[in-house]
Amino acid sequence: MNAIMETKYGAMTANNKSFLLIAGEPSGDLHGAGFIRALKARIPDCEVFGIGGTKMAEEGMEILFSIDTLSVMGLSEVITHIPHIWRVFKAVVEEAVRRKPLAVVLIDYPDFNIRIAKAIRRRLHNQTKLFYYISPQVWAWRKRRIKKIARYIDAIAVVFPFEEDLYKKTNMHVFFVGHPLLDVVKPSSEREEFLRDHTFTDAHPIIGLLPGSRRQEVERHLPVMLETAAAIIKYNPHIQTVIGKAPNLPESVYLAYESVMPKNIIISEQVYNIMHYSTLVVVSSGTATLETALAGTPMIIIYKMSPVSYWIARCLVSLPFIGLVNIVHNRRVVPELIQNNAKPDTIAQMVIMLLNEPEMYDSMKRTLQTTKTLLGQPGAAERAVDMLFSIVEKETTVITE
Repeated sequence: MNAIMETKYGAMTANNKSFLLIAGEPSGDLHGAGFIRALKARIPDCEVFGIGGTKMAEEGMEILFSIDTLSVMGLSEVITHIPHIWRVFKAVVEEAVRRKPLAVVLIDYPDFNIRIAKAIRRRLHNQTKLFYYISPQVWAWRKRRIKKIARYIDAIAVVFPFEEDLYKKTNMHVFFVGHPLLDVVKPSSEREEFLRDHTFTDAHPIIGLLPGSRRQEVERHLPVMLETAAAIIKYNPHIQTVIGKAPNLPESVYLAYESVMPKNIIISEQVYNIMHYSTLVVVSSGTATLETALAGTPMIIIYKMSPVSYWIARCLVSLPFIGLVNIVHNRRVVPELIQNNAKPDTIAQMVIMLLNEPEMYDSMKRTLQTTKTLLGQPGAAERAVDMLFSIVEKETTVITE
C-alpha cells in the first residue's frame, strides 16, 4: 500500500521530501545553514536545493546559484546586475515548477524573494507551501510589503519580537522564534589564544575594524577605517588594530589597500573573536552590529553609500536609527556616523573619547550585555522548522491505498 497525504491543497506523496531555500546575502547564508541543520535533524534524507552560499552548501544543500553573484548593494550596482538576476529568477521558478518541493523557504532578501513567491504561487497555486524565515525589515521602510507578503506567504517566522504584531494585523500565521544569532555568536578560541595568534598583548587596547561582508561595503568603508586607525595610532602608538575579513570575500579585496594600511595592522578571519576580544569595534551597519552587541563589546557604527542610494534611503527609511543594536534597544545605545559624518577624524575622536572615558565606556558595555534578553531564547532554527511543519501538516490526513 502506498501512503498518500491528502490535504485541501491536493494529494502529495509521502516521499516528497524536497525543499527550495533562497538566501541572497551572507547573513542569509549563515541563517540558512542553521535552518538546514534543523531540517535535516527532522528529515535526514530530505533534499534541499536553491540559492545560497558556502555555509548552506556545507550543510548539504544543492546550490543552483551562489549568493556571490546576487549580493549587491546600491542603486547603480543593482541596475547593472538586473539581467543576471532576471536569468536566475526565471531559472529558479522553472526548477520549482519541475520539482514541486514540499515547501519553499525564503530567507530575508525581500525584493527578489517576494517576487519569486508571487511567481511560484501563480505557477504552482497551492501545491507547495511558501514559508518566510527572517522577515524583511518592513518596519524600517516600504511597509506596504507586509500586505504583499501576507498575500503570497503561508506563514512567517520572525526574529525580532516587535515584528510579530506587525504581521498579526494582517491575520497572517506569524510566530516569533527568537534570533538565530543567539546560537552562533560565540568565540572560536580562548582570549589568550586569540592574543597569541595575533601577537597582541592585554596591556594595550585592541581596536577591531569590521568594514562589511559585501565587496562594495569593504571598498567604501575600509579606506575610511584605515585612515581612522592611522589617526588613532598617531594619538597612541601602542594601540593594536585588526581588520575582520568576511569569509565570503578573497583576501585580495583587503590587500588592495595594503599601501595605506598602518604598520602592524592584521587581517584576520576570526571575526567572532574580534567582536568578543577587542576593546572597541568600528563596524559597518548591518548584522555585524547585532553580533558585536551580543558579544557585549562597545562599538561605533559607520555607513557610507553612493549619494543617489543615500538620498533614496533618506526618503524611504522612517526609523531614527540604522544600527540593529539601536533598533532593538529602541534608543541610541551606540553612536552612528553615517555618510558625510563618517569621516576618519570624527571616528577617531569618538574612539579616543570612549577609551578615555571609563564611565561612558562601561555604561555602553553594560547596556550591550542586556541585548540577549531582548532577542528571545536560543533554538530559533529548530522552532522555525517546527512552525514550517505545523503548516505543512495542517489539515493533513494520511490515507493508505
